[in-house]
Amino acid sequence: MEPKKPSIFRKYFTPETLVDRYLADPSQGVDVIIPVMHTNELWVSNLHSIYREIPVRRLLLGDGGCIDDTIERARPFPRVEVFNHREFKSLGFSIRKLIEEVKTDWFVYLHSDVWLPPQWFETMCKNKDKYDWFECRQHLTILLDYPLDYSPANMKRPFSGSQMGRRTAFDKVLPQVDDDYLYRNEDVIFADLVERQGFKYGRVDETYHCHQHMTKPGPFERKVFVDYKIEATRAEEVRASMMAAKSIVKYMKPGLDQSLQIWGHQSKLIELGEMTYDDFRKWVAETNPAWLPYIYKRFPLPPLRVPPRKRVYNLAKKVYRALLT
Repeated sequence: MEPKKPSIFRKYFTPETLVDRYLADPSQGVDVIIPVMHTNELWVSNLHSIYREIPVRRLLLGDGGCIDDTIERARPFPRVEVFNHREFKSLGFSIRKLIEEVKTDWFVYLHSDVWLPPQWFETMCKNKDKYDWFECRQHLTILLDYPLDYSPANMKRPFSGSQMGRRTAFDKVLPQVDDDYLYRNEDVIFADLVERQGFKYGRVDETYHCHQHMTKPGPFERKVFVDYKIEATRAEEVRASMMAAKSIVKYMKPGLDQSLQIWGHQSKLIELGEMTYDDFRKWVAETNPAWLPYIYKRFPLPPLRVPPRKRVYNLAKKVYRALLT
């Protein structure tokens, strides 16, 4: 049996001693660039992984207006250089200025919320002869503190993982518990059994516990898949959609895949009342008129009675025909 790999969470939160790979391998040294405005609680762990995996000749940080202690936590690491990018409006311009500061033939661009696994640098370097700018796959680690809604109309059951009780309340309950079906629903079962013996069950709302859900190996292995939603402010939605739509038009050649993205962001901006279709089309005409045949007021959707796969095919055909007219 293969030895079990440590949980990624254990790797994240185990204190580390700095391993500075550049000291042992300076000939392979590369500059690393990271634009920052704020970071998460794993920032230091991420930095340890960067210095362990990459021979960091210099770590170049673009301070885009940090609102936390990101810069201060990074300064103890070797060869850190911080550039004042607080007046810049966009992440892209910060990246440009950081690349302009690079002094090595190859460099690495990272996000601050990225942790690198063992052998990352070696694996990437094997592709230097194939590509000039390349990336890798990603795993998502979801760290989410999500308080459940315990309003009276919504939920009585606590789905507990932390309970406290009087031992005597179980004197007549325990003999009823057989070795059969009691599993993962003990909160409601014990609450009912205790109340039926004349004792009182309740829930304390002044405190809480953190119940962890993650993939756990074992004889009854279960894998956790998360469907999550990010609730952005209106200002952030406007900013993200505006920059996404306009950056594609300004910097990319027209194409079908990109036009679908533009249409989604354009629709969001219209929905938010930030602009009209005519406003956006006028801006496209002034900025990159080659995109005009790809800017649609709406996409004609096929009838819902068509099977999903066929609907997608029909939609693609209609979009393609629209591009030719």
